[in-house]
Amino acid sequence: MKIIYSSEKKKIIEKLNEQYGISKLPYLLIKFGEDKIRIYSGSLSNEELNTLASKLNIENIGLYFAKEEKDGIRLTLDGIQILKQQITKNIIEIDDNQAEDWLRGNDLDIQTKRGFLILKNNNEFLGCGKSTGERIANFVPRERRVK
Repeated sequence: MKIIYSSEKKKIIEKLNEQYGISKLPYLLIKFGEDKIRIYSGSLSNEELNTLASKLNIENIGLYFAKEEKDGIRLTLDGIQILKQQITKNIIEIDDNQAEDWLRGNDLDIQTKRGFLILKNNNEFLGCGKSTGERIANFVPRERRVK
């Protein structure tokens, strides 16, 4: 567990703004491992969190909202829902059939620009995928897929 302080948080917000139009993160950011970022809005201070982490084996705190990858930041479903009011960039509208395929965990054969995209259907955000230009890879976790 590593608390992300202002200079690194500013860089993350800059990346989020460039990718998705997100300009504010009114939460404490905590990194677990090399790439998973969680947001925390509880009442514990940075010092209290660091003290707990040094005395206990804390595996998770807060909400997992994004993963830093070498070519961008991928938002989780929960991260998208929390920040959806700010998301203005890299949104791709999909039809009902594509939405059904996506929610079943399938990749979509859609030609679009490369990179991370937010998928939307009928004003509902459905997740974040990574486009190769020809195909959008699905990151919906198995336990959240429609059977």
